[in-house]
Amino acid sequence: MLTKKFNKTVIFPILLAVIIIIAIVLLNITGNFSVVNAQELSKGVKSNNSAVEKLPDNFRAAEMDLSISLFKNSISQNKNSLISPLSVTLAMGMTANGAAATTLDQFKKLLGQDRFTIDEINKFNYSLSSLFQSDKHNKVRLANSIWYRNEKTLTVNPVFLQKNADFYKANIFKSDFTSKNTIKDINNWVKNNTDGMIDNIVDTIYPNTIMYLFNTVLFEAEWRNIYKSNEVYEEIFSRSENDSIGVSFMHSMEKFIQNKNAEGFIKPYKGDKYSFVGILPKENISLKDFITTLNGNNFKELVTSYGDEYAQVGIPKFKYAYSKSLVEPLKSLGFTDGFSPSEANFSTMASVPDGNIYISEVLHKTYIQVDEKGTKAGAATKVEMLTGSAMQQPKKVTFDRPFVFAIIENETQLPLFIGTVVDPKAE
Repeated sequence: MLTKKFNKTVIFPILLAVIIIIAIVLLNITGNFSVVNAQELSKGVKSNNSAVEKLPDNFRAAEMDLSISLFKNSISQNKNSLISPLSVTLAMGMTANGAAATTLDQFKKLLGQDRFTIDEINKFNYSLSSLFQSDKHNKVRLANSIWYRNEKTLTVNPVFLQKNADFYKANIFKSDFTSKNTIKDINNWVKNNTDGMIDNIVDTIYPNTIMYLFNTVLFEAEWRNIYKSNEVYEEIFSRSENDSIGVSFMHSMEKFIQNKNAEGFIKPYKGDKYSFVGILPKENISLKDFITTLNGNNFKELVTSYGDEYAQVGIPKFKYAYSKSLVEPLKSLGFTDGFSPSEANFSTMASVPDGNIYISEVLHKTYIQVDEKGTKAGAATKVEMLTGSAMQQPKKVTFDRPFVFAIIENETQLPLFIGTVVDPKAE
């Protein structure tokens, strides 16, 4: 159902596509959009201004734990993997506003370790989103919309719409889901808000599809120090013990990080608000075994372990796409009721005369490209619902075997993206 078309930009767009209640899409946003046939109801659901607050430490810790847990449970063995925790957080946060009873309890446990109410989670997600704003070095935008079926038998709860308007600034559309024009309208909205990077998000609207929620995000940045031509040359990357390939490596002096299981570096993007983190397991530790040791706390400790020591770093250029169903990973984290046709309770989202509303699929698709000038990354999550100075002798860290990487927000150290590279040439 999802297809991707990325234009050839040299900087760092992070697209977070999320489809909820049948779909939330997080991706790149530029310019205006036009909707031909959908009835825009935003005037009826006016967005109130919410206060931006400093994120409490326990919410940051909960978000970090969720980020690492999702990463650990969504990777594929012997394959490049990538997830955008922010995409999943915002998608599930929006969906949670329609949940009740034990389904809501599981959302609260998933999103806040059962420490916060859904209203607090909404407020914190609003403040979390406010961290990702444009400045003179970075271009960051977010937009949200809700589309629901124009049908007398579907009654959408206005409180559900209001909360998503207030905390996620969602625009509301009511549309004829039996019309092919609605598919065109939705795809045009996504295409226009991603500057053509995603031109088709919905192929078919099924009779029991009741609603779509879309969130779009644009993130653009360059390296603070772009790699020069003489800093890029070919070296050998070992995909496994008996399988090596030649790859273009980029070389630079960067802040050195380490713990007992790994070593790596942090390379800032222009403006110093975001950084790329490369993490290489120690020689005697496999990528799989290293990942099992990760948790939110030691990940944060690792990415903040730098001091005055620098390392001569070589990292391969790479780009690839990744797709993963998150149903089983989310179930493994204790979120089960929402996937059950009999146990799911989304009564505060909408009511239908027959059947029960439940989540049938959470599909996560991502794209990453790292080169001399910067990074380009994208993510799509579909939630489908039915009814220092250099040392004189610096260390040398060459990422010539499978490794972990992340793109973090420097204030919180929270990863926007976290993934693995097993094969730099796989696309």
